[in-house]
Amino acid sequence: MNLDAETLIQQIPYYLSAQDQKALLDELTAISRGGTAEYLLSTYRDSFKEVMLQGDGWSGLQLFLFDTGDRKSVRGIVLSNSCDVDPENPRDVPARVIFAPLVKLAAFKTVLDASGIGAERIAAKIAAIKAQKTTNIFYLPAGGPLKEDYVVRFDDAHNMPVAAHTKSADREKLFTLSNTGFYMFVLKLSVHFCRLQEKVNRKPAEAAT
Repeated sequence: MNLDAETLIQQIPYYLSAQDQKALLDELTAISRGGTAEYLLSTYRDSFKEVMLQGDGWSGLQLFLFDTGDRKSVRGIVLSNSCDVDPENPRDVPARVIFAPLVKLAAFKTVLDASGIGAERIAAKIAAIKAQKTTNIFYLPAGGPLKEDYVVRFDDAHNMPVAAHTKSADREKLFTLSNTGFYMFVLKLSVHFCRLQEKVNRKPAEAAT
């Protein structure tokens, strides 16, 4: 995934002040070069603790295991946009929240170790993940509410009724993404699901003569 300055500039939201835009661009650029940034709002400065927003981390999300059909409660990140999961928005059909499980990076590395690929390749994969260069994986570094590094696989998406999650006994908000975390998240999400530059010409085949 190419995260050059030109690509990042195109993603900067117009409604931020010039100072905030510069700060966001500087942090996004640093991430693309292997640097660090604040992905999450501090627990003490998070004014969205009771609101479900895109990119939030929540517990009490339920998924069905494909192999067994069992239901499991997991911690995950919200893929749905904020408006679609807002219970205040009237719906003719009950809304569902799309999410992907939060996975500890250490656990993901264990899976890579078990796959039999070499240590050098694994190290390269982990480095690419941390630099946000792996298109189907979003990396969340430890910090604030997160005590360890986590990853999210966009190709491991699940959904459940918003109303069911709202009523869940183990429902708890884990974190809210900062501006930097959110725009990196949305950029990667859009690249994964909406890649217009896929280099596939879908014109119809010419009729046989």
